[in-house]
Amino acid sequence: MTLKDFIRGLKAGVEQSISKPITYRFPPETPLSEQFRGRHILFPEKCIHCSLCARTCPNEAIEMVERPGEEENVSYPQIDYARCSFCGLCEDVCPADALKMTNFPLIHSTQKGDFVYPPERLAQYPEESPVEKPKTKSVISWARAKSLWVIFYFTGCGFIELAPWVSSGFDMERFGLLAESNPRHSDAFIIAGYVTRKTLKRIIRIYEQMPEPRFVIALGCCPARGGTYWDSYNTIKKIDNYIPVDMWIAGCPPRPEAIGAGVIQAAKAIQSGYMGKKGKTKALESLDHVATETETSPFTEEKEFLSVSFGPQHLASGNFGLRLKLTGELIKEAEPVVGYLHRGFEKLMEYRTWYQNTMLVPRICVFDGASYELAYCGAVEDLAGIEIPERARYLRVIQAEFSRIQSHLLALGLLSSAIGFDTMNRITWGDREKILFLLERLTGARIYQIYCVPGGVRRDMPDGFEKEALEVIAWFRKRLERYDDLLMSNPAFRGRTTEIGEISPDTAIEYDLTGPNLRASGIEFDVRKATPYEAYDELEFSVSTFEQGDAYHRTMIRRLEIEESLGLIEQALSKLPAGAIREAFSPRKSVPEGETTRFVESARGELCFHVISTGAREPYRIKVKGPTFDPILVLLPKLLEGVCLADVPAIYWSLDNCPADHDR
Repeated sequence: MTLKDFIRGLKAGVEQSISKPITYRFPPETPLSEQFRGRHILFPEKCIHCSLCARTCPNEAIEMVERPGEEENVSYPQIDYARCSFCGLCEDVCPADALKMTNFPLIHSTQKGDFVYPPERLAQYPEESPVEKPKTKSVISWARAKSLWVIFYFTGCGFIELAPWVSSGFDMERFGLLAESNPRHSDAFIIAGYVTRKTLKRIIRIYEQMPEPRFVIALGCCPARGGTYWDSYNTIKKIDNYIPVDMWIAGCPPRPEAIGAGVIQAAKAIQSGYMGKKGKTKALESLDHVATETETSPFTEEKEFLSVSFGPQHLASGNFGLRLKLTGELIKEAEPVVGYLHRGFEKLMEYRTWYQNTMLVPRICVFDGASYELAYCGAVEDLAGIEIPERARYLRVIQAEFSRIQSHLLALGLLSSAIGFDTMNRITWGDREKILFLLERLTGARIYQIYCVPGGVRRDMPDGFEKEALEVIAWFRKRLERYDDLLMSNPAFRGRTTEIGEISPDTAIEYDLTGPNLRASGIEFDVRKATPYEAYDELEFSVSTFEQGDAYHRTMIRRLEIEESLGLIEQALSKLPAGAIREAFSPRKSVPEGETTRFVESARGELCFHVISTGAREPYRIKVKGPTFDPILVLLPKLLEGVCLADVPAIYWSLDNCPADHDR
């Protein structure tokens, strides 16, 4: 380390420590846009009882129920928020504007049955219930409520909105919530999203190791009733059939504010003496054959090797596992252990209409759903012969580039945290909130935006958006200098990532790498340049490359791409043409017979949708080729051979995995 590097890092650290971080007052005074798709409101006087909302709902969350009319009984919608994905397709198809979405985000209860909202309740404008000051039963219950040691199981997209709670924006520790990695030290268990048959056994194991009293909080509609994947064979549709659940928080995924409100309500109940639901765990008999990695002997037949599991619940692995064979601290062999997020997307899409699938596709990769919207809708438009309006093309670029930025910020934070730079994790995830707010303003949602539909986009740019976006862009450009000082120029970070996990250009091509992983190895290929789509051929941007191909330069590529994305958004805003945003495409429309392939450049690389239509209202076949299958499941085990155990998280996260994508 040179003296100049030391002074630069010290200066950045001091400036960061005295600057005010993004920290929201709670509950829930975070920025909440009018555009956010929250709980519905029903206007009974407008309803024409056509049931289009129920027939369009991909999750079958809406049921038409009869109520007395002036002359005969009439039907109104009833919504089960334990199944609703808040996609808003029901609002889109309502011909009388009788069913609208408010921006109210808080739906939580100790009883899952409370999530069924009949027409009478839907007709009442949602308001936050006043929180009464809890009665303190004892000093022990007070202390327990003020210091909950929480263990998480990141089963799905619930993680992506739980993650901000460790950033500066929400800072869970100020509410007495401490993240814990050992179930024997934990009294609160948060199940964050979708539960597969493969994860159920591990969830039960964690719960049984926790000391009493123990409390379980389930996030999202998936653990409650299967959610979006209610018809997937791999889905555990009711987690409370297997372990007791104390608090349900609805959403797909729930917003951070909803998670916080539910957790705080649970803490108040604990302060009043609540000791958790009692009940025994119950496993599926059909799961008896599913062995967990640690159930095998820690030693292989070759006594000189030690077998160790990395993941799926390791804090630096995400919903993914590796079985590592070690000799000392060096890895002799690595084997991927997958399937924790397998939902069967490609098959599920055959049972939904072309329009309903717009809700499903962004969930294939929770980290960057916008790219999947672009690829799918582009393929449908090719088959249907639809030419979308120019304004819609530019709006799609704006959405895609904001999504790329937030994905890269997430990746920088995950890598930083995995190798011990936790401060950078909190900074990047806190800064990411600014991008998510803009996405919410533009599209109506933070994570699953569902902004693109066949024919264009669902809504136009709101008033004031351009000014807000340009202010954030200017702020981020300056902020990137802080990233350089604290992370990219940090000698310790460089030492942990330079010459680690090197991939040569020939290897990158042989293993079909794409995106930043390919460009870090010296191959200048970007789908946006090679085969432009949307408005990219009318915008100027450069494609960064490096020759080294190591973990550091894969990270540097993503940092540089953030800067390029900021420029692309600026150009798109300045060139945004007037006019329509959408060509007509009926929610129940069939698509002409044919076959097509659509390519886009996602945050992780080339993403392909191969789509076949037989002229029906549903796809005949859809095949997705995501960007993470080859680098993670094929190349990563070879990259890890001979490296030190401590370097596994750095190499793994430098490849920017999205387990949901390769598990599909």
